[in-house]
Amino acid sequence: MKHIIRSCICIGLLSPLAANAADDLGRYAIHGAGLLNCKTFVAERKKASPAYMMMGGWMDGYLTAVNKLEKETYEMTPYASTELLAALINKHCESHPDDLLGPVMDAIVLRLRDDRLKNVSPMVTVRVGDYQTQVYAKTLMDMQTILLEKKMFSKTPASDWNADIEAALKKYQLSANLKATGFPDQKTLWHIFRSR
Repeated sequence: MKHIIRSCICIGLLSPLAANAADDLGRYAIHGAGLLNCKTFVAERKKASPAYMMMGGWMDGYLTAVNKLEKETYEMTPYASTELLAALINKHCESHPDDLLGPVMDAIVLRLRDDRLKNVSPMVTVRVGDYQTQVYAKTLMDMQTILLEKKMFSKTPASDWNADIEAALKKYQLSANLKATGFPDQKTLWHIFRSR
């Protein structure tokens, strides 16, 4: 008789996320790509291999589960794509090759918790020159509020994109040594939300 052994790692988390979807000690089993170490993640990302693409799929599934299971959460990562999260993981993993992908993802998501959308929000189309993206209206308004607090914006936050927001964003980008495009790219949004 063949025995199938499933390996899993149980970890304890001292985070609000663990309280909602783990055992009474905050432990849970990690499956799939979450069991891979950082060294593997960095190597496969560098090659843009099929294994790396599967890790991206695992990350998307992880985020969908967090969105469903975390209380008061519609979208945990309203301005961060899978690729931005992968870049953040890669940065950590280069210095910590033995860390597992699952707990690293947990730590990043926990950092983003305060920026999450608690309720559904309409998408706003943003056009700056040849560039176009969509941003949640709530994220756009939160961004303006932060710029207002930094005295880089002086208008009432609006849920539609306009020239005043673009100008304020350029001002912020210049102050943060980012390329001053006025476009709300993910790197800029990450900097703005992390600057609070």
